[in-house]
Amino acid sequence: MATLKVSKTRSSAGVKNAGQGYLGKQTRTGNSLGFRFESALFRSHPEFNGAVRAHVIAPGQMLVSAMTPSSEEREETDPVLEAFLAFLAKDMEDHPDSIRPLDENMFKRAEELTKGMIVNMDEDLGDEVLI
Repeated sequence: MATLKVSKTRSSAGVKNAGQGYLGKQTRTGNSLGFRFESALFRSHPEFNGAVRAHVIAPGQMLVSAMTPSSEEREETDPVLEAFLAFLAKDMEDHPDSIRPLDENMFKRAEELTKGMIVNMDEDLGDEVLI
């Protein structure tokens, strides 16, 4: 039986610290298998009390997304991109001191890294690359 092990840390108010995760393990549910998580997950994040969708994004890594009526009705999105953008947003909130404006040195470094590359600014990249 597979077991999902995640570090478990609670704040003094009993609420999960962001990014620490929740403990869970595989369990039998009728004739199916499922995952059981500690109830604190569902108290802290009630959006997971309904239907969810799971995406395996790497060996040993799974992204679970809540399927709310609004998300079911919207256009199909890339769960990996959504997870990455959420990670960036959280990191920017947690470490605003790490955000730096684009300065002359970083601009020169970008020019060096792309030196000799031919770019057609009018090339249609298709809908897949639009964010």
